[in-house]
Amino acid sequence: MSATPAKILIGISLDAEDSAELLSWAIRNVAHPNDTIVALHVLVTEGMNKPGARRKEETKEWKSIAKYQTQIRKAKAFVISVMADFANTCQSNQVKLEARVGFSSGVGRGLIEEARGMSAEFLLISSSRKRSNR
Repeated sequence: MSATPAKILIGISLDAEDSAELLSWAIRNVAHPNDTIVALHVLVTEGMNKPGARRKEETKEWKSIAKYQTQIRKAKAFVISVMADFANTCQSNQVKLEARVGFSSGVGRGLIEEARGMSAEFLLISSSRKRSNR
């Protein structure tokens, strides 16, 4: 009897150490064979932070996506670089890895939208504050 593969969404910040720690924890404690771990970095888009502006501005933002291409490439490269150290571990554990970059008016909103959109069983995020006592 095998369980249905889970989709695990991990919010990746630009802090490589925290992101790697969260990814490592997910692989060790949450993921099982045939599960998929999706590492997502959310880019906050301009003009979407104002109440009511989201739908109106969304079309403009997507039309002018070219201005975000450099930022997108850098974010995607960062997510992939964080994940690279875990490729062999995931392969031996039969866990799939995916890297994604998303857009939203806020990081939390973007993570929730992506989790809902992909029907994630888990959404993992790291604390934004630095931990001095471990």
